Amino acid sequence: MASSSMTGVCADELQCIVCLELYKEPITLPCGHSFCKVCIEQHWESSEEATVCDCPNCREVFPIKPKCQKNVALAKLVEQMKLVPGVNEEKMKLVPGVNEEKMKLTSVVNVEERRCTNHGKPIQLYCKDDESFMCVMCMVGQHKNHEVVPVEIVHDELKGVLAAKCPELSKSKQHLESQLHQLKRQVEQTQDSGKGTVDRMEEKRLALYQYVDKSVDLMKSSVIKRQNEKICLLQKQMDKVKEQLNSLQETNSTLKAALQDLETISFLKGYKDVIKRLESVSHFQSLKMAQPTVLDFSKEEKNLGSFIELHENFLKNIMKPVELQMAALDQSSLRRLYGRTPSLDPNSANPWVKISRDLRTATRTETHNPYPEHPDRFDRCVQVLSSDCFSSGRHYWEVEVRSSSWWRIGICLNSMRRKGKGKECWLGGNPESWCLMKYQNKYSTWHNCQGTHLSVPGDPERFGFLLDCEEGEFTCFGDSRVLHVFRGNFLVPVKSAIGVYKHVGDSVRFCSF
Repeated sequence: MASSSMTGVCADELQCIVCLELYKEPITLPCGHSFCKVCIEQHWESSEEATVCDCPNCREVFPIKPKCQKNVALAKLVEQMKLVPGVNEEKMKLVPGVNEEKMKLTSVVNVEERRCTNHGKPIQLYCKDDESFMCVMCMVGQHKNHEVVPVEIVHDELKGVLAAKCPELSKSKQHLESQLHQLKRQVEQTQDSGKGTVDRMEEKRLALYQYVDKSVDLMKSSVIKRQNEKICLLQKQMDKVKEQLNSLQETNSTLKAALQDLETISFLKGYKDVIKRLESVSHFQSLKMAQPTVLDFSKEEKNLGSFIELHENFLKNIMKPVELQMAALDQSSLRRLYGRTPSLDPNSANPWVKISRDLRTATRTETHNPYPEHPDRFDRCVQVLSSDCFSSGRHYWEVEVRSSSWWRIGICLNSMRRKGKGKECWLGGNPESWCLMKYQNKYSTWHNCQGTHLSVPGDPERFGFLLDCEEGEFTCFGDSRVLHVFRGNFLVPVKSAIGVYKHVGDSVRFCSF
C-alpha cells in the first residue's frame, strides 16, 4: 500500500470506515475514532432517536452531541497522502489491507458487494438474529433491538468455531487411517491363513474312500470360498474407509482454506458451506472398529479325521446342498463338530441383569446392579450380549430356559444400538438382530420388527442355535428339530444375545459341552 515517506503513515489509516475514502474534513469523536464530518452527521440524522449520538465504530453512545471540530493534524496528513504517487480516492475504495497479499486478495472482491443494499453504505455490522449483513444506518430500521455486532467480532467468533473442529477432524482422520491399516493387515493374514490347509488336506485324502475324495474337494472349495469371501468383505471395508478418508481430507482442506481466508465478508459467506461439509463427515468419528479376526482352518482339518469315521450315508450328504447337509446333522453331531459355550459380556449387561461368576447365566434382578457406565451397555432394554464375536465359520451353542417365562434369545450385529428403549434396541426389533422369543407360553421368531409364530410342542427346557457365517444362515433348534432358519449377512461381527424381561429371578443360561 502507498505511504508517505514523510509521515510513515499508510493510506489505509487515513480512510473513513463509513465511506471507505480518504477523510474529507475529518473530525474525531471523544472515543478516539475519526470520520468524515458529512458521514458522521448523516449517520446521526438517520437515527430514529434524534437525541442519540453514537460512534459507528465502537457504538459508544454520547448523551450530548459532540462538537464536530475539524481534526487539523489528520486533515494535514490526508493532504500529504494525496501527494504520494499512485494514491487516489478511487483506489482507496478497496477494502483496507495490511500487506500486498491482502491487497491482492481483496482486489478481486466486488466493491458493491461490500455495501449495504438498502442504504449503499459500507457493511460494518452483522445481525445475529437475521444472519444478515448491515451498515450503521440499518440499526434504526428492521434490525432495531436485534443482537448486532461488528463483522470483525463475528468473523473471529466463527473462525474460532471452525478452528475448534480441527482437533476433532484430525482425530477422526487418524482413526480412519488406523482402521485402514488394520484391514490391510487382516487381508494379509487372511491370505496366509489357508496356505498350508489345502496341502495338508491333500495328504489326508489318500486315506479316504471314494466318497471321502469328494468330501475333501468340497472342503477345499469351502476353505477357498471362505478366504475369498473374507478378503472381498475386507476389501469393501477398505474401500469404504478410503472413501471416507478422502472425503475427510477434502473437508480438512476446505476447513484449512476457510481458516486462512483473510477477507471477512468472503469468509462469512462461505462459512455455512464449510459447516455443512463438516456435519456431513461428523458421523465418521463415531465409526467403531471390530476386533481383528483371522480365519481359523484348524477345526476343518481335525474334522476331516472325524468325517472318516462317520457312516457312509452321512458322507453322501456332503455332496448334497447345504440345506440338506444341515438337516442330516443331529444336535449331537453339531455339538461335537461346532459346539461352543459363549461367555456373557458384563460391559453389555443392562443394570437389571446379573451375570454369574462363570459368565454363563443372566438373571433378572429386583434392583439395579451397580455397573459402571460403558458405551456397550444396554441402558433401558433388559438384555446382554456375549463377549464372543463371530464373523466366519460355523458355531453351535445351546441355551437352557427352564427358569424363565419371557425371554428372547438370538444374535445381533456388534454395531446394534444399545442406548434407549425404542425398537432399534430390542432383539428382533431392528435390521441388525435375529431372535427366538417365548412370551405367554407362545413361541415366535423376530427380525426387523417382523414376527413369525411357531408351533413348538410341549415346553422345551433347552434350545439350540447354529450360526453359519459363510452360508448366511442362523438356525434355531427345539426338541431335536429345526424350528426356523434366518438368512442374512453374517460375515460382519456377530454376537450371541439374551433378553430376560419380566419376572424377578428369571434366568437363562448358556449350556456347557
